[in-house]
Amino acid sequence: MAARVAQASGSAGRAATALVRGACPHDCPDTCAMHVTVEDGQAVKVAGDPEHPITVGFLCGKVSNYLDRVYSDERILHPLVRDGGELRRASWDEALDRVAEGLTRARDEFGGESILPYSYMGTQGLIQGDIMSARVLNTLGATALERTICATAGYTGTAMTHGVSPEVDPEEWPNARHVLVWGWNPLSTAPHLWRKLLDARAAGARIVVVDPFRSRTARVADEHISPLPGTDAALAIGMMRAIVDAGLQDEDWCRAHTDGYDELLAKLGEHTVEGCSEICGVPAAEIERVGLAFASTRPALLRLGVGAQRHMGAPAAYSTIASLPALTGAWRDRGGGCSYIPLATAAAVSDHALKREDLRPAPVRTINMSQLGSALTDRGLDPPVTAFVCWNSNPAAIAPDQERVLEGLRRPDLFVVVLEQFMTDTAAHADVVLPATTQLEHLDVLFSWGHHYLTWNEPAIDPLGEAKPNTEAFRLIAARLGLDDPCFGDTDRELVDALLADFDEADLRTRGWRKIDLGQGPVPHAQGGFGTETGKLTLHADYLPPAEVADARLAERFPLAMITPKTHLFLNSTFANQRRQHSAQPAPEVVLHPADAVARGVADGGQVRVFNDRGSFACAVRVSDDARPGVLVAPMGWWNADYADGRSGQATTSQALTQLGHAPTFNDNRVEVEALT
Repeated sequence: MAARVAQASGSAGRAATALVRGACPHDCPDTCAMHVTVEDGQAVKVAGDPEHPITVGFLCGKVSNYLDRVYSDERILHPLVRDGGELRRASWDEALDRVAEGLTRARDEFGGESILPYSYMGTQGLIQGDIMSARVLNTLGATALERTICATAGYTGTAMTHGVSPEVDPEEWPNARHVLVWGWNPLSTAPHLWRKLLDARAAGARIVVVDPFRSRTARVADEHISPLPGTDAALAIGMMRAIVDAGLQDEDWCRAHTDGYDELLAKLGEHTVEGCSEICGVPAAEIERVGLAFASTRPALLRLGVGAQRHMGAPAAYSTIASLPALTGAWRDRGGGCSYIPLATAAAVSDHALKREDLRPAPVRTINMSQLGSALTDRGLDPPVTAFVCWNSNPAAIAPDQERVLEGLRRPDLFVVVLEQFMTDTAAHADVVLPATTQLEHLDVLFSWGHHYLTWNEPAIDPLGEAKPNTEAFRLIAARLGLDDPCFGDTDRELVDALLADFDEADLRTRGWRKIDLGQGPVPHAQGGFGTETGKLTLHADYLPPAEVADARLAERFPLAMITPKTHLFLNSTFANQRRQHSAQPAPEVVLHPADAVARGVADGGQVRVFNDRGSFACAVRVSDDARPGVLVAPMGWWNADYADGRSGQATTSQALTQLGHAPTFNDNRVEVEALT
């Protein structure tokens, strides 16, 4: 095998060993390169690749015990079919027959668009993500799924500012001397990238965190700024106004390398720092101080995270925040500028053409994945969704408006197929469950949405039980449906060859990783050259209020703004069923400021009900000034069974989408809290 780099046969009584190069598949910007040690066909150790510049030899608390996941006694290792309301073990032949019958019935009765696919980033793998699955569902004429549930609002905004351009390479972050971490908790969600910021701090950098919640990262930062959710653009406009008032803008760089500089100054003139303070809830003196510090310290780095972009005004907010380092000329310096999701390098190797949209018999409708609840329950939808195929996701736990999602999944006339490793909240509603392999059991190539490396994953062990890679499961479904296009015969290695055909992969398959070099260099935009039509960055200063958080009438009934950050040891709902991770975070909680707790008679450690017109959930409360006044923090990731009434925070979130990017608004949500005990 390409990445089986070391092999030895020991003396008598000692197992043959091999070191296999792999990659962490989970929805995390670190995308770690892994070494898997195999003895006599069994994986016995998983470790980080010590030579990888981002992984640097360690794995996080989510993945370091990955073998517990692979060899868990809770793995689904055989197909399951529903009979008499219960799931039972079945053969692959029986399960495939059920799948073919269900999908064919839906297509024959209501047309191909009555079949809805649903998947996301359960794996970041370009092969196991959505290639063979897309081919099957395109051939059936299934509805297209708009996959925008995570970062689309944010990168829609940053692309409006600097286009699809190489951003500041994380390997250059240690050169920064002022780091503004905005809407990101890397200590919990990207510990390897966090180390790059710690390297900057060790060299003298100051770290400032912007987050409504005092996260683990905010606790150890040099300064924490806590705006009201959804008001980040007002904070950024206030900072830019303070910078201009102090004459600290870099006019020469802006006139040479940006569009809209005079318009930006005019817009900033319409605002005051004090007015922005009233909107975002950050004292005017703090806004001025953090703005001037960013402008006067070189190099200055803005690192945006996904946390600030789940509200109605998010695209405008991100285009505005991304203008801040341009106004100050931060792009001039090595380690200075803006980093968010490196779209240019992430898209350098694309699976789009391999999905074969040309297989569709006709144009199809599109349904957004964050509006699954409506798609499954809307009686007026024509055609109705009568078959649902889900892989690499757990929407029963993570999709917004959870009551509607669960109502839809319980429909007796809905045929549900789920490809899974474990009996998730979604798999529990399936008519057919097909056992899926873990990362150690299949071939893949992984992009990163945090650094500039492509990573190789060689299968280290044979699939356990009757588990199969997603690609193979969909090949078998295609065959059972009688789909005969030659593309369904492509093997995984043939798919890899096609995927990498135009990429200079060099030693990717043997070393395990390869840097994507677009010529960006250490200072990608000192002389402009942005990925826009003009090659110049477009400046913005636009504040679009959040829909619910800024609704004063709604606040009379539901006075708390609720946000749903990720936890330290779960990744969305992944890992929440593993014993070690769950034992460290055994029960869900919400965090409420002491003033808000006193006003409601809520005691620390008690049980509370959180509710609005969409739904409710119950769990323990932690009373702490980690939450700012007027904000309820509801960390997400626990499975529904961990909640007293089987509903999580997503029972209260909205299906509303941003106008630009069609992205979800999880953190644009008003609720109330009442004590239960």
